[in-house]
Amino acid sequence: MQIEERPLSAVLKSEFDAHLRDGLRTIGAQSLTNNPDKLTEKLTEFLVEFEKARSQFKESQIQLLLVQLGAVLAHLFVEKYGWTWTCAKDEKDQDFYFVVSRDRKLMLQPWAFLQDCIQQPDCFEVVKNIVAVPELALQSDEVRNSDLQYQDIGMAFMAMGSLVSISQGIGTILEDDGDTGMESNN
Repeated sequence: MQIEERPLSAVLKSEFDAHLRDGLRTIGAQSLTNNPDKLTEKLTEFLVEFEKARSQFKESQIQLLLVQLGAVLAHLFVEKYGWTWTCAKDEKDQDFYFVVSRDRKLMLQPWAFLQDCIQQPDCFEVVKNIVAVPELALQSDEVRNSDLQYQDIGMAFMAMGSLVSISQGIGTILEDDGDTGMESNN
């Protein structure tokens, strides 16, 4: 797919900001917007607890919640890695929205990714390190050696069926504290 980015409109930016505010309120982290590490902890805790109680929610409630939490996840990618929100058209001329890395190599539709994550049988293992997915993607030979742009890290990990192994591997990468190639905005 050929992606032609364009900035978000002021109206859409306002909508995403409202989803972010709602998401922060939902996870109890309104004051943590500029503290990616603490916000990551809150989001992870909420996702784990949500998974335990998911059967108590209606599908429409789950979808709204995923939009809010997706806005929080995208905000974390923006704060922690310097990613940005963008808009593009697909082959059917419909708009879609995602966060994209500075070098345009990686992208993620956060709410779709969260939807896929919570549907995994080992959801608890998957969400423990969800914010570190960009770091792991850059450790992948397929990503590192590719000259492709806009690689959807969520879809790639789902296609590989390796979210649990990814989650387990992230701890090793983060413990090594080596150069991940990711620039921080902090």
